[in-house]
Amino acid sequence: MRLILIILVFVSSLLLAGTSTSAGISTKRQDILKLIGTTEASNGKFAWVEINGEDYGWTREGRNVGKYKIVKVEMGKVIVDSYYKENKCQKYL
Repeated sequence: MRLILIILVFVSSLLLAGTSTSAGISTKRQDILKLIGTTEASNGKFAWVEINGEDYGWTREGRNVGKYKIVKVEMGKVIVDSYYKENKCQKYL
């Protein structure tokens, strides 16, 4: 009786392990980008961006913040680019 119970627990754990891996759970890390504010001054346009909890303060349009580059700053909107091979993309904040 005990042996049958152990075998059933083992088989059920294998079945559960198989279903969780085939469920399509992504382990790829995604960055959290947060736009705090934008401003336009006589010497350029600036955006205040926070990436993964790290505050970058006021950064001028065209400069880098972390692994992103601020491409365009408009009032309330920012376009950033990532030029790394694994995730070359453009994000709108």
